[in-house]
Amino acid sequence: MLAALAMQVGCGGAEAPDDVEQASDVGSISLALVGTSVTGATYRLSNAWFDIHGPTDRLVHGSTEATVITEVLPVGGYDVYLEQNWVLERWTGVGYQPVQAVLTSPNPLQFFINEGATSTVAFQFRADGEIIAVGQGSLDIVIGVDDTAAPREDTDAACSNGYDDDGDGLADCADPECQWLSWCVPWREDTDAACSNGYDDDGDGLADCADPECQWLSWCVPWREDTDAACSNGYDDDGDGLADCADPECQWVPWCVPWREDTDAACSNGYDDDGDGLADCADPECQWLPLCAPWGEDTDVTCSNGYDDDGDGLADCADPGCQWLSWCASWGEDTDAACSNGYDDDGDGLADCADPGCQWLPFCAPI
Repeated sequence: MLAALAMQVGCGGAEAPDDVEQASDVGSISLALVGTSVTGATYRLSNAWFDIHGPTDRLVHGSTEATVITEVLPVGGYDVYLEQNWVLERWTGVGYQPVQAVLTSPNPLQFFINEGATSTVAFQFRADGEIIAVGQGSLDIVIGVDDTAAPREDTDAACSNGYDDDGDGLADCADPECQWLSWCVPWREDTDAACSNGYDDDGDGLADCADPECQWLSWCVPWREDTDAACSNGYDDDGDGLADCADPECQWVPWCVPWREDTDAACSNGYDDDGDGLADCADPECQWLPLCAPWGEDTDVTCSNGYDDDGDGLADCADPGCQWLSWCASWGEDTDAACSNGYDDDGDGLADCADPGCQWLPFCAPI
């Protein structure tokens, strides 16, 4: 958005002061403060004070009533300085309204008044509208305004050039309009890189894992002692004074579970596995296992092996535990076979039909 305040300096129709009226080496300047753009918009530079320094010094002021300032100056080189507090205004149809504008040209500007010639000086502005040009014809200072859009400071270029582009007194990342840009965003300390570089990236006095923002990262999580590795490395990993299986957090790990003596292996290995002073079958926890149950003499094998298996002084069929087995039942002489085999099968001294136990059989009945 470019505005130009152009001073054309040269001979004009202004009336010369008495002391220079007859001199030949004078010229005049006219300062036009109001003009119309090509689209019909009218602008006015108000509260404008111009300091002119050269062969003679002048301070000229443009009031809201006067649209043109005219001065007679001797020939020579000059500086013209636009004082602060000027205001660029646009006609709205019912009055003039101030618009945002920034003076972008050097201030002061140099010019030279030549006898019988015209010189031009241009002040450049940024404003919020279209181009206008005032002071046509015999006027010697013109205003040009490019009022396309208000200056902004919210692009990569504007936020990194070292200038206060929008004239709000804040340059680059100091301007709130630049805060969305990546290099203007305040540093954070919550990434892998920021939490492991040894620096206090966000400036809160805490670096890396000491910063609460890093606590979610795996290497910043407080150490625990509840894994296979941590419970078997010989160290107190969580700093609670207890290492490996001595730490309650390791109790679920198989090799940290208290030993028991209640399995086939533990009850037959010759050791006191649970440390209660009793080994294998002597430990009550092993009593339920078959190999630890007291021996009995009541099976086919134990009742026919010739041994007193249960240690009661009676072996095989002599042991009451074997009486239910068929070959251990007391022999009787009361069947067809036993009553016709010629033997005293029940040992009562009577054989076959002579034994009362055979009397009920047909072939033993009296004829």
